[in-house]
Amino acid sequence: MARRTRRDDDLEITIPTMGWEQIGGDMDPGAYGATIATADGRSIELIKIQPVREYVGDKEAEEVGYPFWTRVAYFDANDLALENDDVQSALAYVGLDDAALDDMEPTQRAIAIAEALLDWGRADEGPGGWSHEIGIPDKVKWWGDKVAGSEYLEDEDETFRNEVLLGDLDIDYESYDPDKDEPTSGLKVQTRGHSVEITEWTDIEAANGEDQAEGEEVSKQYAEVELDELFDPKAKHRGSYSGDDKKITLVELADMDDKEREEAIVSAAIAYLAYHGGEEEFVSNVGD
Repeated sequence: MARRTRRDDDLEITIPTMGWEQIGGDMDPGAYGATIATADGRSIELIKIQPVREYVGDKEAEEVGYPFWTRVAYFDANDLALENDDVQSALAYVGLDDAALDDMEPTQRAIAIAEALLDWGRADEGPGGWSHEIGIPDKVKWWGDKVAGSEYLEDEDETFRNEVLLGDLDIDYESYDPDKDEPTSGLKVQTRGHSVEITEWTDIEAANGEDQAEGEEVSKQYAEVELDELFDPKAKHRGSYSGDDKKITLVELADMDDKEREEAIVSAAIAYLAYHGGEEEFVSNVGD
């Protein structure tokens, strides 16, 4: 594939020596992706970070189950030579023309060609998973002169967990004792987005045997709490109810199946209401 109109050796290509740094992508690599690279003067290694949501959307990302894919590549000087058909195809694919190459320094050309080859498809599938699982080195110079490792991508971990894995919660739990037809107590736990609504009814007359004024026979308590607060392992309510495992955080919650997740949310809700209480009013019947 001969595209260039002059001798390919007119342009010098020199692989630089550099630590890991961002060479392409977005200022927010966790949300929108980035390419990072390192080179030792003889070869260049690249990692392309691909946020799953950015590529397939939230619905399919939920099926994937984690926030990042990667592509990895390794090139030496022979791979980057302009006379290579793959290089010419890659440059055409990314729209990198002669004029742009002319304006670059030799080391910039090497980086640009390597990135073009990766984007064109001369790459292997790298590890996928959460930010700490995809092989990001400990020290990367990101755009904006921020030096950090995989923790620089952690915001997307949290966003993925909250908006994708826990973004479509549909908890609508009800329980009445001793039976639903003539209950003396009841509990209802519902989710609305990331808000958890907790309602508890207690029949005061049945509980202590004392007569109550008409319309005030039943105590009703209501509380609303955000999911991240409900599962904060340092929160004082955690573990105050024996069924609430204080070791369960949003990380573990996101990995549960629907049944386990409902049980965990209900248990944490009981602990929250038992410790903090709620807005109280009096009603005639359990369930009102």
